[in-house]
Amino acid sequence: MARCPDSAPARWLALPPEPWKNGGGSTRTLAADGEARWRVSIADIDRGGPYSLFPGYERVSVVLSGQGVELRGEGPAVMLRPGEPAAFAGDAAYGCRLLGGPVRVLNLFLRRGAARAEVFVPGRTDAALPAGALAGPSDTVRLVLALGAGRAGGAQSPVALAAGEFVVLAAGGEARDAFIPAACPAPDEAAAVVLDIGVAAPGLAGGSRAAETPARL
Repeated sequence: MARCPDSAPARWLALPPEPWKNGGGSTRTLAADGEARWRVSIADIDRGGPYSLFPGYERVSVVLSGQGVELRGEGPAVMLRPGEPAAFAGDAAYGCRLLGGPVRVLNLFLRRGAARAEVFVPGRTDAALPAGALAGPSDTVRLVLALGAGRAGGAQSPVALAAGEFVVLAAGGEARDAFIPAACPAPDEAAAVVLDIGVAAPGLAGGSRAAETPARL
C-alpha cells in the first residue's frame, strides 16, 4: 500500500486481499492517508447484499469490470456504471444489487471536511467528478491506475505503467493530461482512473481525526 507521493509503480493485484466478514467479496487497499482523511481501494463484489456504512465519509466509486451495481436504501438510488465515477454519502444505508454478475469497483473514501478530490476516467468522461470539500489551500497527491499500458505524470518525468499497475505522485497539471495510453483505446473504453486528492496544507485545520480508517468496500 502506498502512503506518500513519488511511490514506485505497483501491481494492485499483488496487494493482500482483505476478505469481508459476510463473505460477499474482498478489498485491496492501494493507498491511504496516515490520518484517515482519505483511502483508495479496489473491491471485488461477488454477490449482492448490504453495503457497509462509513459515517463521516464521502465516497466515489468507479466500476472497473462487470456490468454495474445498483444501490438502493435510505438515500437516493445510485447507479454504478462501468467507467463512470459516482459520488454518494458513506452515511447512508444501502443494499447493492449486481447487474449481471460479479463486479470490480475502485472506491475512494474522503473524510468529510478534511479532504477533497477530483476523479477523472480518460476515455470515458469529459470532465473530472469533484467530491469532498476543504475551506482553504490543499496539498494534493495524484493516484493513477492504469487499465491499459501507458505513461503517467505528463510530459515531465513520465512513469511507465503496465495494465493493472498504479502509482502515487505529486499532482501537477490537468488530470486529463495525467495519463497517455500506449495505444489508442477503443471508443468509450476507459484507459485509466486518475484521482487528485487534497488535504489541508500544513498549519491549516483539517477536520477532526477519525477513529479508524474505512476497512471494507
